[in-house]
Amino acid sequence: MKDGGRFNKIQMPPVPNQPEITSNLPFIRGRLILLFYLSCHPSLCDAFTGESARHPAHISGLITPHAKEMSDETCDEDWDSFRLGHIADVEGNWEYFEEYVSRSNVLDWEEVDAPASSSYEGVMFKQLTLRPNSHFVYGGDVVDRGIGDIRLARSLVRLKRNHPDRVSLLVGNRDLNKLRLSSELSETDMNRPVDEIGGPFWDPKAPTLTQYLEGVMSESGTSSLEKVNTKVERLKYMLKHTLGCPETFEYRRVEIKLLKCIYGQYPPDPITNELTPFLIDDGKVDVSVDVSDDEVVASFEYEINSEHGSLRDYLNEAQIAAIVGNTIFVHGAIDALTMRWVPPTDTKFQIPETEPPDFSSPSPRSGDGAMYEDVSQWVNELNFYMKKGMSDFQQRPYWNEERTSRGGEALLAIQNRPSMWGRSVVCNSYADGGNVHSDGAIENRRDALKRARVMKDPLAFEGLASDVFDKRPSDWLLGQGIQRLIVGHKPTGDCPAVLNSVYTGVEIVSVDLSYAHRHDLENESSLRFGKSRGEAITNVEIAGRDSLNNALEVYGVLACGREYHNRYTTLSSIDCTARPTEKIEDNYLGRRMSSGWWVKARLQSGEYHVSKGSGRKVEYKSIPPDEVREDFKCK
Repeated sequence: MKDGGRFNKIQMPPVPNQPEITSNLPFIRGRLILLFYLSCHPSLCDAFTGESARHPAHISGLITPHAKEMSDETCDEDWDSFRLGHIADVEGNWEYFEEYVSRSNVLDWEEVDAPASSSYEGVMFKQLTLRPNSHFVYGGDVVDRGIGDIRLARSLVRLKRNHPDRVSLLVGNRDLNKLRLSSELSETDMNRPVDEIGGPFWDPKAPTLTQYLEGVMSESGTSSLEKVNTKVERLKYMLKHTLGCPETFEYRRVEIKLLKCIYGQYPPDPITNELTPFLIDDGKVDVSVDVSDDEVVASFEYEINSEHGSLRDYLNEAQIAAIVGNTIFVHGAIDALTMRWVPPTDTKFQIPETEPPDFSSPSPRSGDGAMYEDVSQWVNELNFYMKKGMSDFQQRPYWNEERTSRGGEALLAIQNRPSMWGRSVVCNSYADGGNVHSDGAIENRRDALKRARVMKDPLAFEGLASDVFDKRPSDWLLGQGIQRLIVGHKPTGDCPAVLNSVYTGVEIVSVDLSYAHRHDLENESSLRFGKSRGEAITNVEIAGRDSLNNALEVYGVLACGREYHNRYTTLSSIDCTARPTEKIEDNYLGRRMSSGWWVKARLQSGEYHVSKGSGRKVEYKSIPPDEVREDFKCK
């Protein structure tokens, strides 16, 4: 699929009779003002290219070195000279990530010499590499639901360190919530009376630790609660009932076995463990290598507590948001609740003791964080919040004597909607029913805001879907040159869910495929990437003339095994109607038909893959192109 390190020139069939999409004047005006201002104040370019003196967490490539001058409005053969790759929510699924890289136009594996500490003959070592003139953004959620947590985190960190200005790593809730392990598995917490430890405050339906341990006693035939109140059971309880990953304990055991076989020990030598091992023959793995429950617990503690831990390394390199050209990236959502706002750095991971904020006010009350009108400053401040939180965690990872404070508390809070009064840029989400909008989500959103305001209930925001049609965040982004928002966090079926820019001027792309398997295809669909992903895989890329003039390109395989390769309408700061890609851009994608079905992909056969749903229920079907064309012609 790849050719000498250059981008693929993939032949996609022309799309006939596409509706005309008019250029976005607010974006053009905002971008021209920005460029004029920077030309008058060149020293301010640092704020956009990531060299801010105050904030080491930089914004990757808002104005990239290879972007062409705006005055050059010719549409030449270099239209596809810029490319950015994105993926999110791999969640430790190593096979899925390997396949993603094999299909990528941005990433490659490069074989390197084996470290001296490796005595295993059946393995080769590789590292991720980034192609020239390319960018890469990982959208968060590295760990939890596969046997590759450690290797994935190591590979991404090494890629970031090798290409610091062209790679951005974002945090997801699954990454940040592991900061709890240091304090909640500490000896101090292990000595607490079990009946003092309640269930997760954000999930009233979850059992308490006592209830869980009583179940363990019943299953094991043990008569003493103290005998089952071990670190092993504490961790299993947390993973299953408070972290949403019940199989992760056993996934980690398998990965430790693999690393022991390769290196002869776990953890490996810190000098060599950033290299990624690839098995030449899986059958040579000695599955009889013993990994005890206590070793699994020690691994979870090591990877977050140690200065050489893979997840700790990842969090130290990661940020909450990133901008590359005309595209902004977060894990969750930029909606009317999260836009402009940065929470205070002393926010607690708990049910708020404060009154709910005035959600309609442009300014927070005293002590409730700060608002930033400038998008790039907002991103910088969010990333400074991240850096400060990690510094706090590393200085004091455990509870204080009063058990009222622990390091990293603010980072635990920002990945929890109730703690933020529904304003979590990490955990808010657009996805519902496999798409970025459903009619059912409208009423749920209205009820949740009413509960929060009237009943002062922060739990009202759990499960809430943000409004993609809200013009407030899109106008804010457009006015400052941002035309595209890419997110993850919540599953969107068997291919990405997109809101076409025709609606608000901002293209919104939601890419989480972690629950893509279709059970209605049980006899036809493989489980190649696990029982929740099935066969579905996607590559999301941005391709174009430069970081400011480009189009979304999405290609992959659906759960049913059918392939697609789609290019969306070019988002550009110049009026260029003669671009070479015009005939393969599909303006129907990411739009809602009058029947309520969303157009999600054009298949190789020419048919369209459409879906609709509500909550976790999703329906799919394929329809002929004439039906789609006729529907939008009538609008």
